Amino acid sequence: MTFDEAILPKELQMLKAFLPFLPVGMQKMLAIYIKWTELQKTIEYFHRNTPVQQSPDMGNLMKCMKGLLPPEEQAQMEQFADIFENMDTYREMFEGFSSAFAPGASSDGIV
Repeated sequence: MTFDEAILPKELQMLKAFLPFLPVGMQKMLAIYIKWTELQKTIEYFHRNTPVQQSPDMGNLMKCMKGLLPPEEQAQMEQFADIFENMDTYREMFEGFSSAFAPGASSDGIV
């Protein structure tokens, strides 16, 4: 969920979507009204809710961003997110391989 979705009522989100289709003379005033309302809703939101920081790992970041990207870039982000989610598994697997071939390792695994 984006921050806009969390703080803005559906009616205001719809006004934002309709803005380019309104008569030119109305667009400026309505855009100012929308931004003013967004500011008020943001202030209200932070008065009611304590900010929470998400885990800064790349998988979470990519999941948040993928809804904002075009479909072809979303697919790439999903692939990167999968790679980052499995990074620990890959690391353990390669550490196991590298220790098996390290100098001084015997064929039966006893040093």
